[in-house]
Amino acid sequence: MMSNTIVLIMMTVTSACASGTSSRFSAHATPPDSSSSSRVGLSTGLGVSYVRAIDIVDRINGTGYTSERASEFTSGAEFYGAVTIPLNKDWVAKLEYSYLVVGYNVATGGEFSASVHMPTVIAQYVLVDQVTYNVKGGAGLGYHFGRYSERYVTVDAMYDGSGVGFKIDFEANTAFGETFYGYLGGDARWDFIGELSDDQNQTSTTGITPTLNFFSIGAKLGFTYYF
Repeated sequence: MMSNTIVLIMMTVTSACASGTSSRFSAHATPPDSSSSSRVGLSTGLGVSYVRAIDIVDRINGTGYTSERASEFTSGAEFYGAVTIPLNKDWVAKLEYSYLVVGYNVATGGEFSASVHMPTVIAQYVLVDQVTYNVKGGAGLGYHFGRYSERYVTVDAMYDGSGVGFKIDFEANTAFGETFYGYLGGDARWDFIGELSDDQNQTSTTGITPTLNFFSIGAKLGFTYYF
């Protein structure tokens, strides 16, 4: 429900910005001769990701407290920001920070959730590069930090961990003005955040030891400003 609301809000905002700025873009002088990807860019926005963290799902389903099983794939909200720096006419370096929040819906009064901080360095290849739009694809790595929390009956626990994450992404940017662009992106992630531990550096002694090894696919909507 939250994921659907995010998508609807961002589609409405993007449509409004496009209609409000397209006339101004055409009325202005001819845009700069430089292609969009040859300039430093700053991007931000929201996304929806579908996450498969099988160890977390098995742990929730193994508590014996839930009246229905948690789904193997669940949706989460992702907030992101990125800076893109051109290296040459074909390659761009992208420095990205994303924050992923996932909640597991089960028919109980319990709460089960996970969150991951995901700084990532990505090398992107410029597939299409025009003044008014660009398309790029690439891959990268980062060191990520995750947290899993569970609250049910008398249990109130939180576990943290860190590990390497790998990402493949594609993005397209289309002009609303000379410097302001709409952003549409898609990605796939593989994160390897191993055994999680509590604030006493102890792993769980009950149930399946939680990890945040996960796979996800996602889509993002937002805006890019080119300097």
